[in-house]
Amino acid sequence: MTCVVITGMGAASPFGLTADALWEGLVAGRSAVRTIAQLAAGGLPVTTGGEVPLETAEHERDRALSRSAIREALGQAGLTAEGTGLVWANGLDTFAHSGGALVERSAGACFLAIARDHTQPRRMIATACASATQAIGTAFHLIRAGRARACVAGGTTVMLTPHYAIGFAWLQALATDRADEAPGAACKPFDRMRRGFALAEGGAALVLESLDAAARRGAVPLAEVIGFGASQDAFDLNRPPPDGTGAELSMRRALADARITPDRIAAVSAHGTGTRAGDPAEVAALRRVLGERTCPVTSIKGAVGHQMAGAGASQAVAAVQSCRTGLVPPTCNLVDPDDDCVLDHVMSRARAADVPAVLVNSFGMGGQNATVIYARVP
Repeated sequence: MTCVVITGMGAASPFGLTADALWEGLVAGRSAVRTIAQLAAGGLPVTTGGEVPLETAEHERDRALSRSAIREALGQAGLTAEGTGLVWANGLDTFAHSGGALVERSAGACFLAIARDHTQPRRMIATACASATQAIGTAFHLIRAGRARACVAGGTTVMLTPHYAIGFAWLQALATDRADEAPGAACKPFDRMRRGFALAEGGAALVLESLDAAARRGAVPLAEVIGFGASQDAFDLNRPPPDGTGAELSMRRALADARITPDRIAAVSAHGTGTRAGDPAEVAALRRVLGERTCPVTSIKGAVGHQMAGAGASQAVAAVQSCRTGLVPPTCNLVDPDDDCVLDHVMSRARAADVPAVLVNSFGMGGQNATVIYARVP
């Protein structure tokens, strides 16, 4: 069976426009969530979010963020867009201002503009907040099956608009503003005081290719992708089943795909959004999958916010770096784990550990679940 490796990574996160900036911010345990001028000007109950420090026209922002991450990943891999496929997540359609008018910003149009630079295969993935992880898993299977030599995979999203802030606040998914709390403390994954997530933009890109192809051109693998699983809850539009059965199925399918047992997993990058319903459901699923064994669990969303379609790609960058460095970043703002969220959480500071494999979870509205397992290169 073809071995699939990662040879390049790029990120556009609230910490900066490089994968290194994302990793350094996560390891430091800092939050990049802050007050967003556009949201504050609208008098909304939610004014905080994770904004990427990139100046660009509003109607071009989704393309600019995607291209920035893809360009960095290809540069590190030593490849060009013309020589790679693209499996990408762009989030949802939204609206932007251009020339004084409100225009639709189409996810499909964004993908088309980016995909023109790439060769086949080209795939646009739209499975809500599971999209980037689904994209990486899809690229992994294409390469492993011999249907592609190399692919850029991942995703970005642009969510810091009043349109989305109002919508997700109405769904009671967002952490609303509090006068006694700093903006960076808004999202508290797994914490007893959690009250929702913080909107964010950005994401990341990974270059996946067969190990043989990488070796022939002298590329240095950063990590290996060894398993992918997905499932669909069909339970509720906004909530997972309380017992986390869909998440459990996704994880078990990824383990079966990787042909490993749960004891091989050395760390978990949880979906961990900080919602009242989502966090305990994921914990229940993880407990069943991991059994009595414990391993470090972290969520990046307290630090950067929820990047929606791009979230799983940013998690992938952190997972690869954990395999390479032996560090697991802390869950920012997690101080007191709730009674139904007890796991071996990494809190306060990064933890040094032997990390041969990391399991990454991404779950989306409508019951979309995706899991990818990353492993250290032998």
